Amino acid sequence: MKRILFVMTALVAACLSASAQQALGPGSGLVSPEINPDHSVTFRLRAPKAVTVQLQGDCVPNGRADMVERDGVWTLTTAPLEGELYRYNFVVDGQSMLDPSNVYRFRDVATWINYFTLSAKEGDKGWYYEVHPVPHGTLSYVWYDSPTLAKLNEKDAFPRRLAVYTPPGYEENPKAKYPVLYLLHGSGGDEDAWLDLGRTVQILDNLIAEGKAKPMLVVMPNGVWFNQAAPGAAVNMFQPTMMNSRSQSTAEVEESFPDIISFVEKRFRVAKGAESRAVAGLSMGGRQSGMLALAHPKTFGYVGMFSGAATVKGYESAIDALYAAKPKLIWAGVGKDDTGVRANTLELKAYCDAHGYPITYYESDGAHTWVNWRIYLTTFAQKLFK
Repeated sequence: MKRILFVMTALVAACLSASAQQALGPGSGLVSPEINPDHSVTFRLRAPKAVTVQLQGDCVPNGRADMVERDGVWTLTTAPLEGELYRYNFVVDGQSMLDPSNVYRFRDVATWINYFTLSAKEGDKGWYYEVHPVPHGTLSYVWYDSPTLAKLNEKDAFPRRLAVYTPPGYEENPKAKYPVLYLLHGSGGDEDAWLDLGRTVQILDNLIAEGKAKPMLVVMPNGVWFNQAAPGAAVNMFQPTMMNSRSQSTAEVEESFPDIISFVEKRFRVAKGAESRAVAGLSMGGRQSGMLALAHPKTFGYVGMFSGAATVKGYESAIDALYAAKPKLIWAGVGKDDTGVRANTLELKAYCDAHGYPITYYESDGAHTWVNWRIYLTTFAQKLFK
């Protein structure tokens, strides 16, 4: 009887093992996306019952293109593409869906989307967003307490999460101290945004390996005061905010940011002083970066505002105080088609120009997109701590 039970148990275990292995199989059995030798890209989706299938993304003109069906498989091949990180999904009979053949996907606020990177030649944008055989830094998630927020509101007395990139060699050089870039996300984002959509780790690894950027830490906090961390990493409900002003979502950033700096300077081997600190961000984070610099004029030697700028009206004396502290670099990037933000950025530039304050203005094509923000980070990082 014991022998029979043993055999039956073994058979059940074998079946479960086979089932688990089957779940780890090749997915759809299709290759999608497939990058072709001429840098065009072919997408495939098996959907024999579908009436219409379209590809939606920034790799096709006007953001959407019809796919063609043959034997139940829908196919589309793009024109040759330049190096870049591309986002896409399928639209099947009017309903959006992810590509089941592509495991590469990320979350943008509350939407999941597929992506792929393409490098048409070494050194193009796409090349910096890919992993190469170079020395790699380390990414860690750490938790800190904010006494300032806890004092302002008892409901805020919970630990918060930071994503921290330490450069290649950090672990091997225990006496070395490194400068820090504090990198802030935009409205609706979190501490994962610059990692997933911004490709921060890949950009820094590649720039440092080329000698184009100094080895530095990059600290990416969650900039929404009522969220502990990104979805799935905290006990509280994730509440994305789309506000881009000094409001309930950002009111305490200027007051509480010294808590982050204090924690980082105690936990990590970093150089202290404004000449070793930079702050930058996109959209809401760009405005926060500018306003943080105005609130703490002697704290940051480098300030980067990506598609978001510090307010001029009512803050003239704060701008004067910032420049009196002699910052190393004030940098502002914006897209030509980012109408409202461009106007605000040009207002700041005009004030600085009129008072003889140096400001680096960088204008790119396009509007309020990650395509631009990755470029801004790649450009800004090369100007730091030199």
